[in-house]
Amino acid sequence: MLRLTVPVAAIVCLCAVVAPGQQSSVVKLVQQVAQKAESAKQYEFEGDLVLDGQHGNKPGVVIAQAKIHLAVGPDGKSLIRVDTVDKGEYLQVSDGQKTWAYVPKLKQYTEEESSARAEGDDADDDSDAGSSDAADVESGPEETYARQVLPILARLYKTAATAANAGEAKVNFEKKKEKWPVVQVASRKDEHGGSSLTELAIDPATLKIARMIWANVTYQNGEKTIVRLTIDFHSFQLGEALPDSTFTFEPPKNAKLVEVLPIPGQAGSFLLNHPAPDFELKTLDGQRVRLQDLRGKPVLLSFFASWCGPCRRELPSVVKLHEEFKDKGLQVFGVNDEGKSTARHFAEKAGLTFAILDDSSAKAARLYRVRSIPTAFLIDKDGKVVRFLRGGRDYDSLRSALKTVGL
Repeated sequence: MLRLTVPVAAIVCLCAVVAPGQQSSVVKLVQQVAQKAESAKQYEFEGDLVLDGQHGNKPGVVIAQAKIHLAVGPDGKSLIRVDTVDKGEYLQVSDGQKTWAYVPKLKQYTEEESSARAEGDDADDDSDAGSSDAADVESGPEETYARQVLPILARLYKTAATAANAGEAKVNFEKKKEKWPVVQVASRKDEHGGSSLTELAIDPATLKIARMIWANVTYQNGEKTIVRLTIDFHSFQLGEALPDSTFTFEPPKNAKLVEVLPIPGQAGSFLLNHPAPDFELKTLDGQRVRLQDLRGKPVLLSFFASWCGPCRRELPSVVKLHEEFKDKGLQVFGVNDEGKSTARHFAEKAGLTFAILDDSSAKAARLYRVRSIPTAFLIDKDGKVVRFLRGGRDYDSLRSALKTVGL
């Protein structure tokens, strides 16, 4: 199924060439791409995505196929348009204050107070991207793997074992037919023997990428799983400022505003009515908090960031709930991934009286698959997620949700 092979003699060992002044052109190119991806605060690409996979000795299958348009800007701005072969099309846009979702086939859209969570938090972590269940998330596999493009590029050099020139490829980029060099990077093996192989058709002069093939091999209980992501990019901007118009949404004529919108390939929060994933984090004061230890009490987890406008508007209501129900057993925790100093400064300024958990590693955000903020999870005394609240809510809405945990 995978045809990502080059002669052993053509492979450049990174450990042998990283001495100053002796870097080969291919290794330097890989390093430049990774550095540009890691430092990029804004990016945008459009392309055709194909995701296929193979488990054990079973035949390889196509998992997903779609046209993708993804853009990420500053201050929580984002855009994702997915047009799948079998499930239809949807669009989600956030200007950092509001988020809209639109399904053309239904001529319906939603509008909520929320911001896209900052991208790139998982750039040094292969676990999510390479896992066999990475598609088992709130978003469909098309969106899930499209969002892995930048993290894959950002960790390309840090995790590399070998790099090689793999010839040239004919590409169609920005409506021009080109022939661009191809570089191939193999990662170091993990503790279970898994690894990845990334192939890029790239313009060395501009570092623009016209094609990316990423093949990931994992082993679980002795069985091999292969996932291969192929994207032919029509355009790719990395690190360039994007116009505000990219992140605006004007409802099409005859489109209807609705409360709930079924998104093709998405089934709502995957945690709703399931056990809340356990985690252990420290508060800003250094106290360890393990979710499992809170069994027997209702818990409200509020994911937020200081830069998020909708979060700042919602948090006073969360404070009010905390003060009103803390003596009745409600455990309220804010979850913040900006670092202790930033979180502490904001909490003091905003008068947050509930405990703030430091999620700088994005451990909890990954477990709960938080895509936008504010997002809140209400967990009952048995440790089950009973409410999933995405987008800014007022006090009355949050207070009403507490009825599901008997408050």
